[in-house]
Amino acid sequence: MRGYAKGMATTSVRLLAGALAVNRTAFGAKYLLQPKSAGDSWIGRAARLPGTQVMVRSQAARDIALGAGALAALARRRDGEARAWMAAHALSDGVDTVATWAARKRLPRDKARLALSIAGASTAVAIVSAAGLRG
Repeated sequence: MRGYAKGMATTSVRLLAGALAVNRTAFGAKYLLQPKSAGDSWIGRAARLPGTQVMVRSQAARDIALGAGALAALARRRDGEARAWMAAHALSDGVDTVATWAARKRLPRDKARLALSIAGASTAVAIVSAAGLRG
């Protein structure tokens, strides 16, 4: 029974990690193609500025790379490799959380709260996934 329970736990963690990776890839694709959409969910009117769009697109490329790397590792059942990708997700999302927190008073209040919630939850999911995946 222990082996079965362990297998179920591993499957659950792999599904959680996969969901985070798919979500990150989708967010990245949206922001890469439509950087102004970051204004609706995160930074407000600043998303209209060309310089901001450059930064949103560069972050979007990071997100696509992180998501695709994790998905590729999970698909090949290389959990140790996927663990490293999830640690990178946690680092990126942790920095996003801290950076948004530091700027929260200069961001639209409702958007800052939403972004903090998403980044914080994503950080937690990435940490749980990295801890649960074994190589």
